[in-house]
Amino acid sequence: MRTTTIPSLNWLRVFEAAARNLSFARAGKELNMSAAAVSQQVLALETHLGRPLFERTANRITLTVEGSDFLPTVQVSLGAIESKAEALFARQRIERITLLASQLMAMSWLPRVLAAFEAANPTIRIDLLMEGTQRKADPDLTIRFGEEPHLVRHPTWLMGMSHVVMCREEDVARIASLDDLLSFRLYDVASHAIGWTALLNHNFGHQPGRQLKIETVDTTPLSLMMVSQGLGLAIGHLPVCGPIAASLGLAICPFVPKTPGPGNYYIEQSRDRLQRASIGRLAQALQEAAHSSIRTI
Repeated sequence: MRTTTIPSLNWLRVFEAAARNLSFARAGKELNMSAAAVSQQVLALETHLGRPLFERTANRITLTVEGSDFLPTVQVSLGAIESKAEALFARQRIERITLLASQLMAMSWLPRVLAAFEAANPTIRIDLLMEGTQRKADPDLTIRFGEEPHLVRHPTWLMGMSHVVMCREEDVARIASLDDLLSFRLYDVASHAIGWTALLNHNFGHQPGRQLKIETVDTTPLSLMMVSQGLGLAIGHLPVCGPIAASLGLAICPFVPKTPGPGNYYIEQSRDRLQRASIGRLAQALQEAAHSSIRTI
């Protein structure tokens, strides 16, 4: 009993090209093969099927009745295979969005939020840029900081801030009084509107005659690194600094209450380019994540 096997896919491709062109030479040019190689592949298919597909003369080829009947089936089958392969294996088009943010945002709050967004939107990738770097920035979206009043209902509002004192876990029990607190070196960030003097005056009143061991650094991430190494205390801003503080093993000092501070983060879209739907989707995801973060602090 003879078993019929499926013809080679390559034989079918060669047959389809030869039948469509009615020329082994033209089919060979299309397939980057010689005319002799095309003829050999067609002959192999004919031998496999046990039927001639072409009538051959010295100057031309024509389809046999069997070949004419077979051609539409081959063309439909090859088209279905190619369509399915493209659907399954074609490389997805990746859309890129450039987002500019402050160093603290970029190093702390944003990474996990952006990772979740990309996981939910596999055809979108976020290129995150930090303010103050030397890279030329022309972002699609910017998270900016401003000291305007607390405009929660502003359409581009992202989040406000609560100021807290960050310390190591092992230092929490050591800070039970203002004297305990002031025995530490205190790290200030030069650009912040609320530093140690303003924070202490707000919570404990003016303390004339007290000597504060304040040192100024450039950024909040740097001040938190100093704290993690046991060199002093720093002011943290929730919720934005929460993830980096947690990664450094830092704790909030309960002796100093959370203090709402001036300034808010806002989202700005570039007005000089097309406002793609994906950019609006990212802006909405950022605001939803920010609201979730605020509810947990």
